[in-house]
Amino acid sequence: MIMRFSPPVSGIVGKLSALFGRGGDDEGDNLAIDVDDEGKTLYKEDIIAEVFEDLKKRKDERGMLEQQWTLNANFLVGNQYCDINPYRGDIEQLKPVYDWMEHEAFNNIAVLIDTRKANLKKISYRMKVKPRTNELDDYAKAEVSTDILQYTQTNTDFESKRNMMIDWNELCGNVFWMSWWDAYKGEIVGTEEIIKTDEDGNERKAEKAYYEGDIDYGLITPYELYPESVFKETIEAQRSIIIEQVKTVDDVYDLYGIKVDGGEVETFELTPLASSGGLGRENTVMTLGHRTMDDAVKVITYMERPSKYRPHGRMIIIVGDDELVYYGDLPYDRIPIVQIKCREIAGQFYGKSVIEDLIPYQRALNGCINKIHEYIKRIVLNGFYVQEGTVDVEEYEANGLHPGAMLVYSRDGQPPTPIPNGNLPSEIMSERYNLKTDMEYVAGTSQLMVNGATPSGVTSGTAIENLMEIDNTRLAMTGDYIRNGIRKMAIMWLDIYKRYANTQRVVRYVGSNDIAKAIVWSGEDINSTDVEYTTENELLTSEEVQKQKFMEAYSMGLFADENGRVSERVKNRMLECMKVGNYSEILSVNTLHMQAAQRENVFFEQGVMPQVSEFDNHEIHIEEHMRYILQMDFHIMKMKKPEWAAVLESHLREHQAAVQQAAATAMMAAMQNNA
Repeated sequence: MIMRFSPPVSGIVGKLSALFGRGGDDEGDNLAIDVDDEGKTLYKEDIIAEVFEDLKKRKDERGMLEQQWTLNANFLVGNQYCDINPYRGDIEQLKPVYDWMEHEAFNNIAVLIDTRKANLKKISYRMKVKPRTNELDDYAKAEVSTDILQYTQTNTDFESKRNMMIDWNELCGNVFWMSWWDAYKGEIVGTEEIIKTDEDGNERKAEKAYYEGDIDYGLITPYELYPESVFKETIEAQRSIIIEQVKTVDDVYDLYGIKVDGGEVETFELTPLASSGGLGRENTVMTLGHRTMDDAVKVITYMERPSKYRPHGRMIIIVGDDELVYYGDLPYDRIPIVQIKCREIAGQFYGKSVIEDLIPYQRALNGCINKIHEYIKRIVLNGFYVQEGTVDVEEYEANGLHPGAMLVYSRDGQPPTPIPNGNLPSEIMSERYNLKTDMEYVAGTSQLMVNGATPSGVTSGTAIENLMEIDNTRLAMTGDYIRNGIRKMAIMWLDIYKRYANTQRVVRYVGSNDIAKAIVWSGEDINSTDVEYTTENELLTSEEVQKQKFMEAYSMGLFADENGRVSERVKNRMLECMKVGNYSEILSVNTLHMQAAQRENVFFEQGVMPQVSEFDNHEIHIEEHMRYILQMDFHIMKMKKPEWAAVLESHLREHQAAVQQAAATAMMAAMQNNA
């Protein structure tokens, strides 16, 4: 069966049989599907053949890149005596020239990549949507859009997917995100009675559920995605993208509603592997591995961006070798994929992993350390000058000279004389240090980042801060690529929500101060996709530098008021900045009052009306409520829910009245005391 349609539809992946409907009466027929730009009729077999031919061409064009990714994986895991065969194009193992040569790997790459990953995972991806105009309604919609983005991140296992993204990006220099609309997610919004026919032709009644639908997204590995050309730098520049994935026959049935015969299919995956080297520690690294999936088939998805000839674009899905399950318009106004790069190469689609730049240094480091060990071995197991015929040379060569061994020589000959060994040149030790330092520089790390040790000769705080800034700046380039890619994906989410979130729905997620937020919205509430980050790239300034600057400003009195007092808000921020463990246990009562007032502000946004308590610190509550009233959020609420805003204003006046009452009571008591 072939699914065909004219208008845009509600999804790319998932339940296509239900999303798109079905066309054709006989799946064995070579159906006429479309016409090309020259008016030629395109049949099912023609389309399948065209896609497979195009895919083969793209695989051939990218072959050497895949070998480089595999080489990167080998070096990351510690298999560092291998290289790409220039004739066969595969990975071959390199053997030592002589048996006596040391052949150990001292895996410094794994340590540096671990450090890079740990720092890249510190990046925050909290975003907000800028209003389209200065109108209050646009501000309100921008706030709703911001809440939607936060909900999508917090409720979709974003952190786990982000970590896997970093693993692939560091290994291959590339990784991709794909987003789509899944019409089978969310709450059920309605049901319909339908007639189903079983395999025997018997009809029965069944109930079909309709769902709200929601965004879904996932990672596409560099092995699964094939661009039109490796010389077009961006996804937007590609006319089309082909994705080849391996799925089980059960997944195919769930996705497309068809039954196919499966078999053994090989696929790539990231697998954890213990890596050891000469650094006195073991690392668990993620590396590429081959996995054979049983009862599986390959699924090919062809996506073509909108153009003059095809204003709605085109999408083709093929299962196995000959099952065309979908042909029609691209459901979105762009290819719903964003690319993440580790490092860019001018004029190239694929980015470059830092491992590729580290490999020559790692080879040299291995050679350098092995030469040191060979020298030590020559000292311990020394050679000898022997007179011909005085020693059984073959026995000596076969058994070596173990500790306590004796060399028996002829009484008429001269005793064996040890071969003198020169001193190990100091240059080789300097080379070892320089190679490790060069690797740290290339990776954007340093001794300070790797193990907290300051470089030799660096003692001043300013110098240490400068070194950290230099490291972070180099590493921040990768962080910027990641941030820009995720920002593009957030824009794509808003576009998809605006197009397909047609019914009102409720977004629930935990916001600031651990308050659960609930927002009622639909796609009509999204009118801006101008997304920006709420913070700068965290890698541009280290946490230690931020702490130091904060403490210096505090010691200079920049946070104190005219009376020299530091507010509870500033004290609380300092504790957060210093990352004091479980600092909530040492917060003052006034800080807890401040947090309680902030929670009340959130309650007012949700229509919950907290009561003024006699135990409230009224002055702190007045300050926090006034702070909220002066913000745009309150003006938006006053426009949309004036009755809620009126309650907050009344609540504020109660606190003010309580302060006035307390002042009057205190004045009366003072007058009585004076009398």
